[in-house]
Amino acid sequence: MRLAPFAASLPNPAAGDRTLDEILAANAARAPGGFALLARGLPFSGDWTGVDSAVSGLAATFAEWALGEDAVVGVQLGSTPEAALACLALWRAGLTPAMLPLAWRRREITAALASIGATALIAPVEGGGAPLAQFACEIAAGLETIRFVGCFGGPAPDGATPLDHAFDRDGARHVRPDRPEDAADHIAVVTFEAGGAPVARSHNDLAAAALGPILAMRLTAGSSLVSTLDLAGLAGVATGLVPWLLSGAGAAFHPVSTAAALKDVVRAADATHIALPGRVAGEAFADSGLDEAGLVAVAVWRAPDGRGAAADIPGASVIVDAVAFGELGMFATVRPTRTRHAPVPLGPARPAERVAPLIEFKIGDDGRLALRGPACPQAPCPSQPAAPDLAFDPQGFVETGLAAVADPAAGHVAFGGRRRGVAQIGGVALAMPDVESAYRRAGVKGLPTLVDDPLFGARLTLAGTATDNAAAAAETLDAAGFGPAVAPVERAAEPARKTA
Repeated sequence: MRLAPFAASLPNPAAGDRTLDEILAANAARAPGGFALLARGLPFSGDWTGVDSAVSGLAATFAEWALGEDAVVGVQLGSTPEAALACLALWRAGLTPAMLPLAWRRREITAALASIGATALIAPVEGGGAPLAQFACEIAAGLETIRFVGCFGGPAPDGATPLDHAFDRDGARHVRPDRPEDAADHIAVVTFEAGGAPVARSHNDLAAAALGPILAMRLTAGSSLVSTLDLAGLAGVATGLVPWLLSGAGAAFHPVSTAAALKDVVRAADATHIALPGRVAGEAFADSGLDEAGLVAVAVWRAPDGRGAAADIPGASVIVDAVAFGELGMFATVRPTRTRHAPVPLGPARPAERVAPLIEFKIGDDGRLALRGPACPQAPCPSQPAAPDLAFDPQGFVETGLAAVADPAAGHVAFGGRRRGVAQIGGVALAMPDVESAYRRAGVKGLPTLVDDPLFGARLTLAGTATDNAAAAAETLDAAGFGPAVAPVERAAEPARKTA
């Protein structure tokens, strides 16, 4: 399905006529034996030819599901090679991935998939400390539009189709028989903004969102990128998945887990670049011994983080700050000094000289930051009538919920505090009305309140009038099918609980 722009916006300097899976095929033709993907445990070589063949095998399996052109498929695979390959295979089969955070559980996933009429769901057998494929089967049983559940990583639960074998399926490259001429302008991915509003982007929109990070980190076909952020959102897709494909660099998709595991992945991929959450970047470099690797560090922030003074990342050869405004846009630039973030410009922002602007910032009459441009959503996502939606103004701007002040003389924007009504807990954005509703529906004896957290940015705790304690409330929420991000935490997060 093609998105019709809501209003005239900035031209897209990254627009082309190829879909991202077709760019994968072009990479395989250009450098068939070149390193493409760290694919440990997967039944194919990690060169471009092997990846392209694996994607075709998986695409052929998806095509056999006969879901229909542009059908939506939920994908909950975190930051893994399977997540990247599943997206590529769905595109090659003419389907649309809807990316679901690894921290979501039955309630959040059911609401999201129902809002966009998803017809299938893909999950790991185990992930995020939970039996996600089993949960997927339970969701499918209660959501009549879901026709198939696919899974990776071990024995499949009853009702799920194992997909690991599809990577080494014999046959020629799968070619979509009904490819429209304007396929690159069709919806490529759906992510979800705080409050559940689906956000749709085309292949060309994704290219625009990733162009800023690519130019800022100077990623080339000779580079190797380690991506640690969940591919369920713009932050992971625009700093990992799409830069990998557009640049032709090698890549490894791996979450921030232990210091030893991260160091091992960086060495195995012979990495030159790493994208990781800004709040843990310095600690991750120090703990993993990456301070001697000379890596380009892409510190990914969730606005209003990523402003003003900054902590150095010792050992990084270059520091790039990539600031995500929820699912609405991303601004990436090289840090001007090692201890200060680059200011966000007022008006159109160019990623480099002689490159057209990708994003435009303005302050609304209510003092809230709004943005538009090819790196931003172009139109509301087609969804069910009752689903929440993005609010575009007549000029195509979308409000971020961030209080901001313009400095016209300097040409900069200064952020205020948290996004209005949003709890940003690590990589998961929650609308506070939804959190309060979850507590009531689950039967928690107390109300949630939001407090600062040095690692996650914020965390939920119980108001002083609560009769439940945090552990009891977390158990109640888990039993009711809500994800761990909704649970209250009494104390600040321990370093071992790092998430992206």
